[in-house]
Amino acid sequence: LSCDDNDKIARDWFAGQAKALGCKYEVDKMGSQWATLAGENNNIPPIGVGSHLDSVQSGGKFDGPLGVITGLEVLKVLKETGKKTYAPISVISWTNEEGARFPPGCMSSAVWSHQLDLDYALSCTDTADNVTAIGSELQRIGYAGSKDVSHETNPLSGHFEIHIEQGTRLEEAGLDVGIVEGGQGMRWYNVSLRGVTRHTDTTAMAGRQDALVGAAKIVLEVERIGKEHGGMATVSLFKLSPQNFCNIPSEVDFSFSMQHPSAATLSIMTSIESFIYSTASASNLEVAAYDNVWTFDPFSFDAQAVQCVEDAAKDEGFSYKRLISHTGHDSIYTNFLVPTAMVFTPCKDGISHSPKEYASPKDCRVGAQVVLGAAMRYDEVLRKKFG
Repeated sequence: LSCDDNDKIARDWFAGQAKALGCKYEVDKMGSQWATLAGENNNIPPIGVGSHLDSVQSGGKFDGPLGVITGLEVLKVLKETGKKTYAPISVISWTNEEGARFPPGCMSSAVWSHQLDLDYALSCTDTADNVTAIGSELQRIGYAGSKDVSHETNPLSGHFEIHIEQGTRLEEAGLDVGIVEGGQGMRWYNVSLRGVTRHTDTTAMAGRQDALVGAAKIVLEVERIGKEHGGMATVSLFKLSPQNFCNIPSEVDFSFSMQHPSAATLSIMTSIESFIYSTASASNLEVAAYDNVWTFDPFSFDAQAVQCVEDAAKDEGFSYKRLISHTGHDSIYTNFLVPTAMVFTPCKDGISHSPKEYASPKDCRVGAQVVLGAAMRYDEVLRKKFG
């Protein structure tokens, strides 16, 4: 998880790899790690190859680390072959992409792209206790860097990211890679319902203020909306109190997310707000909180960067298709400011956020070759522009 002791071990490993490659190594105030290999023209911003090392409570080995390790492999290939790129190349390990411990996700890339305030981000707290802040945990593990977090202080000329697909489209089609054109939008909400606790055995059913019953109706409505509109809608974090056999739950806190590739449809889906308030009212419950904590709209990646990815796959003879991303990635936020594209690699049975998450060595190798090829093609774009 982001900023826990295992995260420190992974970060230390990344730092060691970067220094062994002779990179310029920096850590910014959000704890993101930057490893930069010089190019012919170091007066222009680097081409970024980035992803994340943090995971989720039930996570696997590939979601995130595949992208960071691929970036380091790109640098190793350049060093071992003696190839000097025109632009510098930066490998970035972005902090807290998942948001599993410290919501919202894509935190450091959102700060870098001016979509999230630095002080607010550093004050975000652990979902386990709602007290421990990510800023204090960065200090504890020794990764509260001194470099300012912004495109102005750590600029990029572009950004490429490889990621497991987290779905079955590539596997079912028997394709080598996915060329990601863009992705669907998302809304993430935190909801708190408050009722009154009473004895379960002696309180009449009529007139109960059962926060769990009200929340259960909302959970089913979230699912119904996702199915009806052909999107995704999930309640994924759920806490209730008191938790015992003989008290009616009076406090329920939960989170839900909604995703759809159409901004108009996503707007219709999020009209669930009126249902939440009417359901609470009918059950004599208080909506103590209804907060939109993470949001991004459907998006398209830069056409030229995407074409660099497609040309790299095509020239290597790899089979591919263009597709969209169904979830959030740091590349969504770099895309606000610089040309960005992504590569998807197949993963077994589409499983992700699970210890069963798996991508074969062959698929990882193919994806890494495409990332390298895309970065080299984009480097030539910059050479023609600035050289």
